Amino acid sequence: MKKIIIVLVLLLGFQSLKAQEKEGYWGLAIGLRSQIVQDQLITRSRYSGAPIYFMLNHERQKLKKLSNFQFEGSIGPLKTREFEIRQNLGRYQQPQITSYWNEITYSSLFLLKVDEKSDWWLGPSLSHLIHVRYSPRWDNSAINYDFSGNLQAEVRYRRSFELFGKKMKGNIGLKLPIIGYIARPIYAGVPDFLDQERSFESQLFENTGVSWLGNFPRIQFDNFIEFPIAGGNKIQLIYNWEYYSFQDPNPVQTAAHTFGINFLMRTK
Repeated sequence: MKKIIIVLVLLLGFQSLKAQEKEGYWGLAIGLRSQIVQDQLITRSRYSGAPIYFMLNHERQKLKKLSNFQFEGSIGPLKTREFEIRQNLGRYQQPQITSYWNEITYSSLFLLKVDEKSDWWLGPSLSHLIHVRYSPRWDNSAINYDFSGNLQAEVRYRRSFELFGKKMKGNIGLKLPIIGYIARPIYAGVPDFLDQERSFESQLFENTGVSWLGNFPRIQFDNFIEFPIAGGNKIQLIYNWEYYSFQDPNPVQTAAHTFGINFLMRTK
């Protein structure tokens, strides 16, 4: 009898957990990431462009919990029309760098407030950022990068509405870093600094530091409008904006606008 009761309790608990889960989706997005980079380790010039953007994400929403995993990336050229101050302009012919950007993020948000048409979510978010810039013409500074990992605070506001008779949902999200780490090159811009006896990989993390909102002000807005399509699937129109800067060993600043379409396939 005790075994039967235990089995029934476990089954009821499983059904209760299952009932809490409302929906889950896998998404695939593509678009453009318009960005500007100025890294004074290399040059005072600003580089800009619109590399191709892609994202793979998984979203799961329960009654009072919203979790989201995102793998984002972009690759493409960035160009500048500026030249070094007080230098012979003939030495510079539209310098160009190749940008490789990638970020992995996982967030777990909890329902803060809800009403008939809108809801607020708040919780922690973990992210790992890799941004590599490659330009052979800069010799010793040919490979430059920002690596960072952060614990962030994230808040989201969602609101349902109707447009042309279709039920739609808008999302505004904000992420701010709490604490983490950042790694920057120690060799860029310094002639004959590279130790030829050591590999490039062994020097990647020699210049690291603690990052937080005070010395690594990174602001991210994640926005989208979504609407349903056939089979319980959805489409999101994405617009994201971010900015960050860091001062060690020389200032680096990056700002980006991301435009994309995310196709979400329901998994449950």
